[in-house]
Amino acid sequence: MDFCFHTLPSFSGVLKEIKSKLRPTKSNALNTRRLALPEELCCRFSLADIKAATNNFHKNMIIAEGDTGFIFGGKINDGFYAIKRLRQTSDSHLPLLELRYGVKFLSQLHRPNIISLLGYCDEKEEMIHVYEYANNYSLYDNLHAENHDPIPWKRRLEICISVARALHYLHTGAKFVLIHRDVSSKNILLDDQWTSKLCNFSFCKRGPHSMSRDPISIEIESDIAYTSASIAPEVAITGRVSHKTDVFSFGVVLFEMDQRFLYRWACKCIENGTIYSIIDPYLKGKIAPQCLKKFLEIAYSCVQFEENKRPTMGEVEVTLELALELQKQAESEMESTNPQDRSRHHQLPSRHDHCTNILLDHGYAPKLSEFGYSMMGPLSMSNDLIKSRKGSLIIQMLESKLIPLNFMAGL
Repeated sequence: MDFCFHTLPSFSGVLKEIKSKLRPTKSNALNTRRLALPEELCCRFSLADIKAATNNFHKNMIIAEGDTGFIFGGKINDGFYAIKRLRQTSDSHLPLLELRYGVKFLSQLHRPNIISLLGYCDEKEEMIHVYEYANNYSLYDNLHAENHDPIPWKRRLEICISVARALHYLHTGAKFVLIHRDVSSKNILLDDQWTSKLCNFSFCKRGPHSMSRDPISIEIESDIAYTSASIAPEVAITGRVSHKTDVFSFGVVLFEMDQRFLYRWACKCIENGTIYSIIDPYLKGKIAPQCLKKFLEIAYSCVQFEENKRPTMGEVEVTLELALELQKQAESEMESTNPQDRSRHHQLPSRHDHCTNILLDHGYAPKLSEFGYSMMGPLSMSNDLIKSRKGSLIIQMLESKLIPLNFMAGL
């Protein structure tokens, strides 16, 4: 049963309640904190258990650093967990606010694509969250770290679909609209089955009733910072957020899936027709053209400057699922085709003919190599001229039918 947030107060309401209950003395502050935390919602770990699991918060046990604290890996009762120790700030209300809000929110939000909060600890001024552990690190680590193997394209699509589904649920699946506000590849964790887990709800914002037809526009409190590098333009301009803020940030993540640079550069490449330059070298020749076309269309629409031109997360999810089906269909057709027939039917001009791409074997026989910039032409028996314009859009190539839809993109 989906959890409805009819008892969940807003950030401003939580902050007001906490401030009204806090007392100057340390003991009263501790008592208030314990009363404010809903102990019945999830496990309350002792500080002794937490210290034993993290070797007294030793630096060697740190697995990541979040916006509001360090994350340690630790074993408790035969289970391995991610233990987030909230950082003390100049405003002592903020860590407490995150702890209480996180316990109330995450402990009841049981979704396969959202990180699970398993417990907390609030002893001796410590404010700690205990999460399920995702042992394949973050999506960012897998895309950018040199010690990680490249993620296959279909798996990248599946990860994106899972995150889109999580955001779609946050926006429409509960009683109130929930805006994540910090969607990035660093906040998408991957477990041992490569299931994606949306995490870091430090800046999550509750909006109006999910069934309301009123436009969603929420002002950000000055108490809470917005730190995401993929900030939507309206946040910087107006200081307000909506569910389309998450859509924009997710679009930045989509562009990160097929290239490793800023989305603005990727958008320019699409607009200028230099699509080849935005593809991750590992993916060249492995993406079906129609799949790539759908993927780029939805990614580009997500990062539109005007909010009303961006799709909903439901629309994003459906389009990505279609892109995945197109990829599977293309691969299935490729597998059912005789490789000899396939090579006989299609011409692949090299577009990269120079001496560094001519290799010599032990008998000095020349071997042409480097087909990274090859382009598909018409059937080899066709009398049609092969026309190629460097930097032409993949979409133009598709529309002119120079690339058969059942052939993998030579990008």
